[in-house]
Amino acid sequence: MKYFYSFYLLIISFILLNNGTNAGIIKDLISWAKNSNTLNNNLITSSNVRYGPRSKDFVDVYRNKLDTENLKPCVIFVHGGAWVKGDKYNFIEVGASLSRNGYVAFLPNYTLFPEGNIEDMVDDIHRMIRWVWYYGYLYGADRDRITLVGYSAGAHIVSLTIVKTALKMYNKDEILGILPRLEKLVLISGPYNLNDFDQLTKLFTNDKVENGIVQKIFSELHKSVEVSPTIILRNIFMNGVNIDFGMPKIVFYWADEDNIIPESSVQDFMKEIRRVSPQTQIEYIFDKGNHSNHETLLMGARDGKEQYQREFLNIIRA
Repeated sequence: MKYFYSFYLLIISFILLNNGTNAGIIKDLISWAKNSNTLNNNLITSSNVRYGPRSKDFVDVYRNKLDTENLKPCVIFVHGGAWVKGDKYNFIEVGASLSRNGYVAFLPNYTLFPEGNIEDMVDDIHRMIRWVWYYGYLYGADRDRITLVGYSAGAHIVSLTIVKTALKMYNKDEILGILPRLEKLVLISGPYNLNDFDQLTKLFTNDKVENGIVQKIFSELHKSVEVSPTIILRNIFMNGVNIDFGMPKIVFYWADEDNIIPESSVQDFMKEIRRVSPQTQIEYIFDKGNHSNHETLLMGARDGKEQYQREFLNIIRA
């Protein structure tokens, strides 16, 4: 495996020298190569378990197979990637860290653009949640203690899934079915209002030359009728209607040096949740003064940095 890792780094270095614009992708590849041993450890991981019919519908499960006496709380972690990229393999160490700390972790892939649009992504995550409730016990997971976590675009898809389900909205021409009750929803650095095009282009690129491509992507993604959870709730004109989102608590995280997602994205969504669901407990974790940006927390955790893994666990446990 050592020789494979060295060879892989050599390939990555060659790509870097020939294309400096792929730095983010290169970091993902390095992380995968570094942590790929974990995927091959059958005592830790069950990889590529199918949870749905689409080509991306596979999940990696992280748990301690030697400790099966009691069911454990579980975490479903949904990766980001601006709806067009990203992979569960980018967060191997996040899953392994959760397993080491007493959780069963489920890291799914889901449909991305251009293979599908936002409704397809919602459909995948909805199916994933139900799959964990039905089959999670086979991996030692307690289905009554499910924490759902989304990061960046993953936080958007997760929150949209929860909102549309709670309001019995249509998705792919069918009303979304009931989801199991969750212990907690954790949303990390997510965009919850997709109408703010100028801000969302930053998820793709800071190069204005590429904005034409980004606009095409957004026009395809927006073939769904409702894609912004904040706007969906804002269109509910009655206050205090006591919508049940399917969990008692929602945790939001945002870092003060996030130059991609503005704090208003979080604040506006929290405001609407409080208005239409006053019984839902909201905790806002504002990461201030720690030089943390949009990626610091999760990239640090996936790169094995104890400080950020500990911080991520504290957010999960909040």
